[in-house]
Amino acid sequence: MKKTALLILAGAAMLSASAAKPTEAQQVRATIDKVNTAWQKSHPAEATPFWHNAAYHTGNMEAYFLTGNEDYLDYSQRWAEHNNWKGARSDNRAEWKYDYGETDRHVLFGDWQICFQTYADLYRVLPDDRRIKRAREVMEYQMSTPQNDYLWWADGLYMVMPVMTKLYHITGNDKYLDKLYTYITVSDSIMLDKETGLYFRDGKYVYPKHKTANGKKDFWARGDGWVLAGLAKVLKDLPADYKHRKFFEDKYVRLADAVTALQQPGGYWSRSMMDEEIAPGYETSGTAFFTYGLLWGINNGYLKDAKYTEAARKGWNYLNKIALQKDGSIGYVQPIGEKAIPGQVVDKTSVADFGTGAFLLAACEYVRFLEKDTNKDRAYWTELAYRMAHPVLSNMAEGKLQQNMLVEVSPNWDGRDKKVTYMEAFGRLMAGIAPWISLPDDGTAEGAKRAELRDLALKSYKNAVDPASPDYLGWRGHGQALVDAAYIAESFLRGYDALWMPLDDTTKARYIEEFSQLRRVDPPYTNWVLFSSTIESLLAKAGADCDEYRINSAIRKVEEWYTGDGWYADGPSFAFDYYSSYVFHPMYLETLQAMKDSGRYTRIHYGQYHKRALKRAQKFSIVLERLISPEGTFPVFGRSIPYRMATMQPLALMAWYGKLPAGLTHGQVRGALTTVMHNMFDGKENFNEGGYLTIGFAGRQPNVADWYTNKGSLYMTSLAFLPLGLPASHPFWTDAEQPWTSRKAWNGKPFPKDHHWRDEIRTYDLF
Repeated sequence: MKKTALLILAGAAMLSASAAKPTEAQQVRATIDKVNTAWQKSHPAEATPFWHNAAYHTGNMEAYFLTGNEDYLDYSQRWAEHNNWKGARSDNRAEWKYDYGETDRHVLFGDWQICFQTYADLYRVLPDDRRIKRAREVMEYQMSTPQNDYLWWADGLYMVMPVMTKLYHITGNDKYLDKLYTYITVSDSIMLDKETGLYFRDGKYVYPKHKTANGKKDFWARGDGWVLAGLAKVLKDLPADYKHRKFFEDKYVRLADAVTALQQPGGYWSRSMMDEEIAPGYETSGTAFFTYGLLWGINNGYLKDAKYTEAARKGWNYLNKIALQKDGSIGYVQPIGEKAIPGQVVDKTSVADFGTGAFLLAACEYVRFLEKDTNKDRAYWTELAYRMAHPVLSNMAEGKLQQNMLVEVSPNWDGRDKKVTYMEAFGRLMAGIAPWISLPDDGTAEGAKRAELRDLALKSYKNAVDPASPDYLGWRGHGQALVDAAYIAESFLRGYDALWMPLDDTTKARYIEEFSQLRRVDPPYTNWVLFSSTIESLLAKAGADCDEYRINSAIRKVEEWYTGDGWYADGPSFAFDYYSSYVFHPMYLETLQAMKDSGRYTRIHYGQYHKRALKRAQKFSIVLERLISPEGTFPVFGRSIPYRMATMQPLALMAWYGKLPAGLTHGQVRGALTTVMHNMFDGKENFNEGGYLTIGFAGRQPNVADWYTNKGSLYMTSLAFLPLGLPASHPFWTDAEQPWTSRKAWNGKPFPKDHHWRDEIRTYDLF
């Protein structure tokens, strides 16, 4: 008996120990803390802003965003303050230089500009113009000069390219992107090897003018590591619709392919990548940058072949098992230089700030790789979205929605045909989940749900316009159809390739017919004008006939109704409600974007209008985030409040677009929205016995309904779920939760000042 008891206790102890064993991701997180804490304890923050320190800070900021460790943030802030938010300090533009130099006159030399990356990141955490004033002064002066050969060495592509995309992200100034493209094409003419896609360190090392001692091409690992990591950072911030984006994507993928082929069996890359014999042995800095660059591409869908994952894992294994030392230092970093040097000693005591920064970049991206399918916030969002979507789509895909959906309408229903319920439910739901179910299949449990819903949605789309289907929607005979047809059109705009393009020709033709016949509806002098423009702009994007007058007149009316600071009036007079969230910002932006995509030339400059509307949406997203209380609630006012989370649609939209304004980080927005969702949906009667949403705000509250509210109306709440369209490895999901503005303010922490935003973009009729 005693022996049995001892065996049971031993077994329980083993199970307990097994359960307590940290996951690999937890182990990597612990390593990040060990390495970074060790570095910061032994190196004062008050140091030069020159490239080697600045490269460390790019890794430190990545660690801050991933972990939320305020000590990391404080360290970079103290460094920036020590350097007065400058690189090289000269204020005399006449003496500014961009050749190699370590003096204060070398303001235009990229090794003095990499610090601006961290200053820009710090600005996005806490906007203060002082933080980026010098960065803008230097870079905008540089872009005004006729010289285009500023990035004449491979390292410079990491030092400067991400500065330009980060400042574009903050300012919206297209010149940052266009000059970046010009600069890199000039760099390519200097040091790109067209045969391999690899970069020589600079013009001195180009083959065959320069060869290794064995007559081979001499590609320096850290040099190409700078480039691959720099391209990853550029793509992270480059707009999806930027005209030269494919140039950068192709360059990145080709370089990643070439790099992968040159990895050593031990997981590292040798200093001379094609000729290890001249300088054999471990090297960490190039290996860390390559590992980061490969992992970023894997996490963001660019590198899908298994060979990249194998290379990244081997790279991490080297970094974790060989480069990482027991005291938390990162060894085997080749000292400052520009080439592989025969006979140079590189061992476990070879430690450097830039090597530690590169290690942190790789470690953070590896955590994102490991945790992408286990994020608890994303799991909560997906379960909630699936719970909303499945009853609607599973029934409609079989033509049984109108048979099985339990219809509930407002107590003061205005008497219209209750069949509008079904079109409202389908259109509004699809507008919210379209980005999510448009993500590619990935073999995960979440991916299986997405694939299931996408299949059901495509069948439902077909039934929606098939007159022979029991779920043919109420497209005709009443004006309400204009509203919910617009949400269906919006869902196609948000998932064009995955949801519109796969439809068969007959179904597409039926949609075009149904959308076109809605011109019979004369929209009221309110937000309804945007329902017309959204539908017509989809027709334009799809290459069908569209009514340009309905589009352009809606645009002009919306401009007349803009009241300032992100708010639109719902018609000629202002109403204090959330229609700026429900309709104005999203549908105005989508109308303008679709017209840009269509390539149509009319009196209106859609691109300029879109830029202005985007700035307004960014301001309104700031307003919405500040309305979220420290507890995670928001004020209830105005009509249509049963739309629930749709109130937060512009904030969600900016996150999905990758356009969150400075002062709103991924971690704080996700944290705020998730907390609001928990407060709204957990433990409350939001779903009825059939699995459909109930009328109410936080539970069943039919008294808050308006005369037009029905069960289908409620599915507008899905519009806050747009960030699910970001991959699971995106920083929106993987960055640490951070306190949102009101939580900072009410807990005595620094928070961004708020101020009036004026329209800075003026545009006039083109002819």
